[in-house]
Amino acid sequence: MPTNALRAAEVKPAIGAQQAPDASRPIAVDSPGRRHPLLRWAMPALAMAGCAGLALLLTKLLSGLDLSTVAASALGTPPQLIGLSLLLAATSYGALIGYDVFGIRAATDKAVPLKTVALGSFTSYAIGHTLGFPLMTAGAVRWRVYGGAGLTLSEVAKLTAVAAMTLWVGMAGVLGLSAASEPQALASLDHLPDNLNRGLGMVLLAGLAVYLAWSRGGGREIGRGHVRIRLPGGGAALVQIGLGLTDICAAAAALWVLLPQDIGIGFPAFAAVFASAILLAIVSHVPAGLGAFEAAILLAFPQAPSAELLSAVLVWRLTYTLIPFLFAVVLFAVHEVKRSDAKLTRAARRVRHLVLPFVPAALAILTFIGGLVLLTSGALPNDYSRVRALRLLVPLPFAEVSHLVGSTAGVVLLILSRGLMRRLSSAWSLSIVVIGAGIVVSLAKGFDWEEALVLGAVLALLLTHRSAFYRRAGIFTEPLEPRWLVAVALILGCSIWLGFTTFQDVDYSHDLWWQFNWHDDASRFLRSSLGAIIIGAALSLYAMIHRHPGARRVEPLKPGALAPALAHAERADAHLALLEDKRFLFHASGEAFLMYAVRGKSWIAMGDPIGKPEHAADLMWQFLEEADRHAGWPIFYQVSPAHLPLYLDGGLSLVKLGEEAHVDLETFTTEGKAGKDWRAALNRAKRENLEFAIIPAAEVPAHLAELKSVSDAWLAVRGAGEKGFSIGFWSERYMSYFDVAVIRREGRIVAFANIWYGKPGGEITIDLMRHLPDISGIMDLLFVTLMQEGKARGYRWFNLGMAPLSGLSDHRLAPNWHKVAAFVARNGERFYGFKGLRAYKEKFSPVWEPRYLASPGGWALPQILLDVSNLISGSPIKTVSKGARP
Repeated sequence: MPTNALRAAEVKPAIGAQQAPDASRPIAVDSPGRRHPLLRWAMPALAMAGCAGLALLLTKLLSGLDLSTVAASALGTPPQLIGLSLLLAATSYGALIGYDVFGIRAATDKAVPLKTVALGSFTSYAIGHTLGFPLMTAGAVRWRVYGGAGLTLSEVAKLTAVAAMTLWVGMAGVLGLSAASEPQALASLDHLPDNLNRGLGMVLLAGLAVYLAWSRGGGREIGRGHVRIRLPGGGAALVQIGLGLTDICAAAAALWVLLPQDIGIGFPAFAAVFASAILLAIVSHVPAGLGAFEAAILLAFPQAPSAELLSAVLVWRLTYTLIPFLFAVVLFAVHEVKRSDAKLTRAARRVRHLVLPFVPAALAILTFIGGLVLLTSGALPNDYSRVRALRLLVPLPFAEVSHLVGSTAGVVLLILSRGLMRRLSSAWSLSIVVIGAGIVVSLAKGFDWEEALVLGAVLALLLTHRSAFYRRAGIFTEPLEPRWLVAVALILGCSIWLGFTTFQDVDYSHDLWWQFNWHDDASRFLRSSLGAIIIGAALSLYAMIHRHPGARRVEPLKPGALAPALAHAERADAHLALLEDKRFLFHASGEAFLMYAVRGKSWIAMGDPIGKPEHAADLMWQFLEEADRHAGWPIFYQVSPAHLPLYLDGGLSLVKLGEEAHVDLETFTTEGKAGKDWRAALNRAKRENLEFAIIPAAEVPAHLAELKSVSDAWLAVRGAGEKGFSIGFWSERYMSYFDVAVIRREGRIVAFANIWYGKPGGEITIDLMRHLPDISGIMDLLFVTLMQEGKARGYRWFNLGMAPLSGLSDHRLAPNWHKVAAFVARNGERFYGFKGLRAYKEKFSPVWEPRYLASPGGWALPQILLDVSNLISGSPIKTVSKGARP
């Protein structure tokens, strides 16, 4: 940010407050009209003189130099060195992002996303390094990026100042360390004695020590008024110096690796030369220091071949300046397009919206290819010219381990690509880690920069499309499909075949497994292939046999949280929510909820959304989104016809489960010819000394022991365990919520049923009905007396429950499910009694209403029905969880 702009921002509040102007401050500095004519022309004249001097100096240094030789030397730079220089340049720009992080902390208390900081830092520095005049170029870029993030002009100026300070402390650290340890390196530039250079280095280091000691107190500030800047204190100041050192050293190393091998200078000494050259470039005020930096490098190494030295600088300009500049321009252009409301922006957003559904599949394929690249690389010999350079930087054990890790990472990527195809967040996170490791080992095992670039491109695409991977399910939630197993085995087999073909001239020996040498590519291939086979087989076996664990048992949801929605429930079976075997999805208002459980991949909701009908659509979509985030199948069990359009809008298929019987209590009577059978049931009960009574919910705990004995006897006779989810099971807590209808004989309870009351004027029904064996007429007595009680209390309907697989057509044109279900109902009577159950309910002349299963359908339907059946039967594990508001 230009200094004048910063000071102008400082002056405006004072004028707005109508304060008297201070003649000592802004007038003499900010007003060009009052500046002395000599001052106005001094800086341009100095800049022009500096450029002229640089031109003369370069002409002298480059006299007699053949530019074609320089070009040939630059073109002959080994690709692996270019890749290493790019990697070091990226490290330097990464440290520069830390500059801005510190600057934002000092400039403002506003939260700025790290993504925005990275964009603002990289684009501003890359563009400023190339175009020069960083206060104007980099400052303008910073203002566009950070201004859009909510920072003011003054805050951006403070940020710039702190970032510049971080650069200078880093520069002081590099010069101090290098001058103190290698003072002779600066002699060719400053022509000072070694002892004096060493003394200057010690002074710089002492200054940094004083700065650290001064910062330890914390709360240090510089400036005043609107330009007061908080400085990092204590350990933060040490981190600031570390960032500056990392930036300068990485930038210097990016050039050092390109220098001629016979230049004869170590890195510490070169770092001092590099920092001095940067200082000269800054002082020259030439855009990007062009010419000034090159002249400083040529002067520092008069003994080195000028063509090779200049070609190294030109390549460094490419890796450190030009390539980042082009990348920064693209990023900044994309940022500007996103900010605008132009037609191009809207069109780009529409295209992105259309393409986004295909992104996970495309990235899964690219990740699969990345794994293929790593496996193929592990089966091929290294380039010996690259190995020679690698030996100077990496120890042999590290290269051996990198080769092994590269092949195993390739197998892991093949398996992770399946998770990316399913949009799993966990697969995305692991892929980022594995690909990052693959990039490192690709460079460490043989300078395979081409391989690293491929993996880097995949990594960049994954990072920029994080939002496409949102599902929270585990990678091994489902068994690994055979097609993935075949694909992994095929790729692994082909890579091994390729390796054996490549090394067919090498005679096999058991000693190959234990040979460790830079040129033993066959040995590394054997070890990495074995490692890949073991890792691939282990992961595949685990994926095949692994099952997602059931939900953890937690404390039941408090009934008070359900009360607002239950007060609006149309159906009495909404009280299944109190059964403590379900999760809950609440509407934001709290006046509606959806209860569900998870079995395998099936997310099974019990019935329609409960509560105010106007919230049903919102709840359904929330449930679909939640199931989708976990890569599950959304299923609605026993839904009514009233909400069928809702489920169809959600893209679900419908399957008829049966029909539910509702007795109209307005027409139900025990009088006359219509009530003949019910009067007989009541009279038979009197003859057998059976008495009906209702125990209020408040008194139920006192009778739980007696009720439990009846329940146990009933279960023992049936030889079956408890069920759940869509039907109640014995629970003292659950039973205590409801009134309980009981039948006594001589004061002893012989049968009971808990009563569900719906909305007044709605329906009434029972849930858990149990009785002692060898007592006839119990069911008729319970139903008839409860219907009379419900009618007396003003309820319209008595719900007799569902008759499974009833009302299905076996016509030749009926859906296949109807035909299968009708066949099961006809031939499974002795196992369940489908016809008998419907016939018994028909005695009450009910109104039949269909009930449906809404699910994705298709080939998943058999597994869905199995999951629902297992969930209701309680096999193998009952799913119990506490709900929470989303």
